[in-house]
Amino acid sequence: MSEGFQCPVCGYRDEKLPSYDDDEETWYQEICPSCGTQFGYDDATISPTQLRSRWLASGAKWWSEGRPPADFDGREQLRRAGLLD
Repeated sequence: MSEGFQCPVCGYRDEKLPSYDDDEETWYQEICPSCGTQFGYDDATISPTQLRSRWLASGAKWWSEGRPPADFDGREQLRRAGLLD
């Protein structure tokens, strides 16, 4: 996986995924290709923990129509990110 922002919902790292600009606190409308969270929309009223629980309950599958990384495993991604025991 690439370096960059780590999705607080699923732990996916992508340089295109900042949920906000630290200097400006400006929300982007980017969508995480791993879990499908749209930053500034989905997380406006639902916590990352709740969104993560929903993603796990649905199987922690790759959300995007694009091809997932070759080694993609949603649960393992969460473990590596420290978001799942």
